[in-house]
Amino acid sequence: MTPSPELEKLASDLKGARVLVTGDLMLDIYVRGVASRISPEAPVPVVRLDEREYRLGGAANSAMNIAALGGEPVILGAVGKDESSEIFLRIARENGFNVDGIIPLDEFVTTSKLRVVADGQQIVRVDEEEQLGWNDWLSKQVENFIEVTLPNVDAIAVSDYAKGFINGDLMTALNDHAKQHGIPILVDPKPVNAGLYRGCDLLKPNTKEASELSGVEIVDDVTCDRAALTLLYEYSPKGLLITRGREGMDLYLEDSDPVRIRTRVRHVYDVSGAGDTVLATLAMGYARNFDPVKSCELAAAAASVAVSKSGTSTVTTDELIASIRSMDNL
Repeated sequence: MTPSPELEKLASDLKGARVLVTGDLMLDIYVRGVASRISPEAPVPVVRLDEREYRLGGAANSAMNIAALGGEPVILGAVGKDESSEIFLRIARENGFNVDGIIPLDEFVTTSKLRVVADGQQIVRVDEEEQLGWNDWLSKQVENFIEVTLPNVDAIAVSDYAKGFINGDLMTALNDHAKQHGIPILVDPKPVNAGLYRGCDLLKPNTKEASELSGVEIVDDVTCDRAALTLLYEYSPKGLLITRGREGMDLYLEDSDPVRIRTRVRHVYDVSGAGDTVLATLAMGYARNFDPVKSCELAAAAASVAVSKSGTSTVTTDELIASIRSMDNL
């Protein structure tokens, strides 16, 4: 593990990193209240509403984390033309984001996740979504945006939630322009789109995704290494990071032994959005040309903060530095 003072400096040096974040955009809605009785209509609790909160989710949560760490995110994705998209765009503008890459589409429903939380416990989640269908007009809008934007960014973060925005045309355009400008591409994958990520700079599956992609059930370090070898051979990423929850993260780089990144997470409150935080931190590290191991150590420290918070959340530089100082090496 890198000494704490060095990591603290790197955490501060993340500021100013410019990252294009692309993927499936979502609106997270939290309805919070108190459940004090059971409904006479059905055996379910009645929640008295105290608070309604809206947050940017999906790929946009990675953008929020980049901004919280002092970076400059640029969002590329699609929303519908509905009430959820109006709220999404309002929050994006309030956070100072340029919304030129957020493309509103007719006959498309903005993905939203409504969570009902009673007495601090989530009791139900209601999703509104549909699979995005691409057409020539959308492809042209995306291609034009990428052509104009990529010369002004330092890294690309692809956040795939398998809702349809990540497809072959998008990845081809990103790869072509990224190679031209020497920009790294980092991918948070979904197995259904595995073939689209070949040759990326860093592939970041979690344990479940890596198991599904490789056909190897990951239960320990040995099986994780076996799965990693399969993924490195099949998809040829320059780097592979398998996030393993409480077990930490394992990094695999070409011609190198696995790097086990182990930190003790003192309190896990909610894992929602932790992967977005990891992707954001990694992309900023790569944008700053940090050593991949150090970027992953920063991401691990950021994740330990994210899981201690409720719902999709962000991590600030001060919180990241505090986490680095408190990390217990295993």
